[in-house]
Amino acid sequence: SATLLCLVFTSVCGIQHFQRAGHRHLNLFQSTYYVVVTFSTVGYGDFVPDIWPSQLYMVIMICVALIVLPTQFEQLAFTWMERQKLGGSYSSHRAQSEKHVVVCSTTLHADTIMDFLNEFYAHPLLQDYYVVLLSPMELDTTMRMILQVPIWAQRVIYIQGSCLKDVDLARARMNEAEACFVLAAR
Repeated sequence: SATLLCLVFTSVCGIQHFQRAGHRHLNLFQSTYYVVVTFSTVGYGDFVPDIWPSQLYMVIMICVALIVLPTQFEQLAFTWMERQKLGGSYSSHRAQSEKHVVVCSTTLHADTIMDFLNEFYAHPLLQDYYVVLLSPMELDTTMRMILQVPIWAQRVIYIQGSCLKDVDLARARMNEAEACFVLAAR
């Protein structure tokens, strides 16, 4: 977000500076309006740079924006998704409309979790249940890969937290869960 702010600020200051040599001077508000409209749409045409250095500057800034902003938005979306996975909560709407169970574990060993998931989903009546993993441990690379497999990504939600804290139990919607499983380390 700081990159976007810097890009907009630089564009606003630059277009205002270049337009001082032109016939139409833009104040700060008009420059900001022009830059925001130019970056967000194709422009309305009510404010246009009237000299070639201003036009060239905006073409360069648009090219910079097209190169820089997609990677910034991707990083922002990735960070938001990771934060939702780790620090998020199981939604109250989903908890009321869909069945879920909570699995509490102090350690997240891939073989233990896989054994539980395979055993749990082996029963035909449990196919529609969601599994909420509640653990104070961060996911290691093996567990991340397991939870990204499509069969588990649609059914298993990981929440980083402790089953000993009421706040974390509320985030996992323990009071609305159909069952709670406690997995111990082998």
